[in-house]
Amino acid sequence: MLLPTSDHFDQILHQFSQAMVAAIHTSQPQCRLLRELLTRLANLGNRTSHLTRIAYEWCSVVCENYSHAIDGKDLLLLSLKIGFRHIDPKDHWVEAKLTHTNHHKQMANIVFESGDDETIADLLHVWTSYSRSHGPPPWLGICARYLIGLQPFSLRLRQLVIRTIMSIGYQEFEQIGVEGFIGLLNQLHISIEDIDHKGDWVKLLLDIAQSSEGVQHLPHPYWESLVELAVSYPWLLEGGSKYNPHTMGSLEGAEEWDKLECWVGIVWMVWPPGCGKTTEEDLQHITLLLVHQQPGTIQKLGQWMERWSKRSSKDIPEAFQQICKQVYPKPADQDVL
Repeated sequence: MLLPTSDHFDQILHQFSQAMVAAIHTSQPQCRLLRELLTRLANLGNRTSHLTRIAYEWCSVVCENYSHAIDGKDLLLLSLKIGFRHIDPKDHWVEAKLTHTNHHKQMANIVFESGDDETIADLLHVWTSYSRSHGPPPWLGICARYLIGLQPFSLRLRQLVIRTIMSIGYQEFEQIGVEGFIGLLNQLHISIEDIDHKGDWVKLLLDIAQSSEGVQHLPHPYWESLVELAVSYPWLLEGGSKYNPHTMGSLEGAEEWDKLECWVGIVWMVWPPGCGKTTEEDLQHITLLLVHQQPGTIQKLGQWMERWSKRSSKDIPEAFQQICKQVYPKPADQDVL
């Protein structure tokens, strides 16, 4: 069913919305007809931002009256479908000006219990969207416990789960359980290309790597991703990035040499000697220890540092160059790196 977008249609839609809201509030017998009407509306083409805004208002009304609303679950899921199923999941920005109410918070339990991938994706889309007048609701973090163990993922849901994780951040998941969260990341197989706002991915990985449990459970490929982000997007790690010396000691103590290799490379790039976070002696000690454990370390670190230097327009730290000369002495007229 295709209808032209027009002021006249929006007026009709507004009148229908008023009648629907009144029927839900009063539990009128006509409520039984609403599911059929919304089902037809869900097949409407050329859905406008006005319809998206009104559909989200319906969600609030249904949740407010959920205990006695006739077909409340169906009305809620259909309203979400009408408002958001047609929007490209890549779009963070929506034209509709949405208003979050406390009633909307109830949607999390209802929608996730439905087990329907596309409906869950609808919810995550609306709660991670932006316009000139709205952003994610303050209760977005309640989705964290539902996302743990959620599977399988449709392509659309996967994209929106990744976006939701970036919006929620690590702390909410850490409180629920780090192993479960890492399991979720492994199911998603997140790559750098999956992330629209790569600064969010940098922050998430840094937070995990520098937490007491995260450093233990974060798989090696994610440490490699963090290195690649530091090398290819060095400006994302500049300024404000916290440094926790616990990470270095934890990896060394656990003899996690591959992870430690990645972390040492990151530290040389982000927190080199002289920045007030690390000392030259500490970095030299741990780097030489790595070289002893894994002889190829210095070449790999050198390649990362060269790429980082070109991208960041910064010089490779002199202390690192001295280590290279110490490990692989060369004639004075040849470059070490």
